[in-house]
Amino acid sequence: MKTSERILERGRAALIAAGLFGIAPPVAGQSAEIASGASVEAPAEPITLEQATEMALSSDPRIDEQRANVARAQALIERVKGEGGVRVSANLYAGIAPKASDGIFTNGSNTCPPDDGCTLRDDSMDFDQGVTVTSGLTATIIQPLYTFGKLENYEKAARLKRDVNQSEVSIARGKTWLTVRRAYWGYLTARDTHEMLMGVKRQVDRTRDDMREDAEAGRAPMSQLYALESGAAQLERYLAEAESVKAIALDGLKTIIGLPIDADLTVAASHIEPIAMPDKELTQLSQEALAHRPEMAMAENGQAAMRSYVAARKNEIFPNLYAGVVAGGAYTPGRDRLYNPYINQPLNRAYATPVIGVKWEFNPGVVRANISDAEAQMQGVVARAQLARQGIPFQVAEAYHQSHGLDRQIQALNSAKKNSRKWMVSSFMDFQAGLIDGGKLADAVRANTEAQADYFRKINDYNMSVAQLAVATGDYPQ
Repeated sequence: MKTSERILERGRAALIAAGLFGIAPPVAGQSAEIASGASVEAPAEPITLEQATEMALSSDPRIDEQRANVARAQALIERVKGEGGVRVSANLYAGIAPKASDGIFTNGSNTCPPDDGCTLRDDSMDFDQGVTVTSGLTATIIQPLYTFGKLENYEKAARLKRDVNQSEVSIARGKTWLTVRRAYWGYLTARDTHEMLMGVKRQVDRTRDDMREDAEAGRAPMSQLYALESGAAQLERYLAEAESVKAIALDGLKTIIGLPIDADLTVAASHIEPIAMPDKELTQLSQEALAHRPEMAMAENGQAAMRSYVAARKNEIFPNLYAGVVAGGAYTPGRDRLYNPYINQPLNRAYATPVIGVKWEFNPGVVRANISDAEAQMQGVVARAQLARQGIPFQVAEAYHQSHGLDRQIQALNSAKKNSRKWMVSSFMDFQAGLIDGGKLADAVRANTEAQADYFRKINDYNMSVAQLAVATGDYPQ
């Protein structure tokens, strides 16, 4: 593999923090309030990893989105509670009705003398006496008494759904926590790589100037000068690439913590260093993951919520018992009021009565379909819970083995880095003394560059692997 590819090969993807988890960097000059939903002031002092993490957890819109889902779930709980509370229904109306007077009989009175042959009037739809305005009010106040478990199960399902959404908040916080580390350590990796390349460039430039003088004076072959010139040009390319990756990583860190791209930001760490690995066995870490991962709580609550939801759907076949008051009244000027218990005058009356009743309304086909749908959702939730129980231990094992493997690689690369550095320095001295040619010097420079870049990259990979292990076990600020 070419030296340029080795320097930033895998590190490049890890360092491009601006695109992490779908977060696009804000346009230059865009305010932090627009970019992240909250106004964040740029820190005056160099920022530590802990400070960057705190700022990101406070400003990441992904976390706010999940908190909004929790609020929606809480509103659903209140709605279910409201379904079990007092219901008030009222209807106030006004209209036109014919006037009516002179009694209910054709003789013009409300009484019928004996042997008078009285006949009830039949002119209710005539407007001979004119029209008037009628108004009325109907109202019901109902309190559900017993719903055969429907409301109880719906409320329990809503509460558990809120708990599931709360676990989603914890998962979003874990993603943000990990994203900050990827950007912060990625920037340090790019910066250390750039500084290392600058040091090599200064030495190569000094040697190239001396070689040019020797070549022009005939004391050295031109082929060695051309070889060193080619290597210097390649080194310039690596430097340009390292500078761009460093800038992208820093802009990505700004975006994650809620700062605009044009804000001034410096990091407190001087170099990237390996972090401590958990001093625990794999079995213990797996057990902690199954106990502390928010996905496990989400799986348990999701299953319980679906069980309550299925039960509520099945109870839809039962009626609702209720008690309440039914009242109403109407007033129409120009119409006589009747008090006869057998004759109802709907346009001039008032009534109120307590009631107790049973309301039973369901469609058997729809109920069966709803039950089948709820049971199918239940099966899906159970499958996801089983997947979590199987997948989480593997995630822990993967991060655990990667961390330990990378730790051993770092130890080996540290030795290689020191020895390759000594090789390069001694090669420069030997070249100045005329003991080696330019080809061997180029080999030493290339070996040192690769060893140094691999060392920085492996530290970044190791740190991210340990961070992944923390997320896999739930050991992060939830």
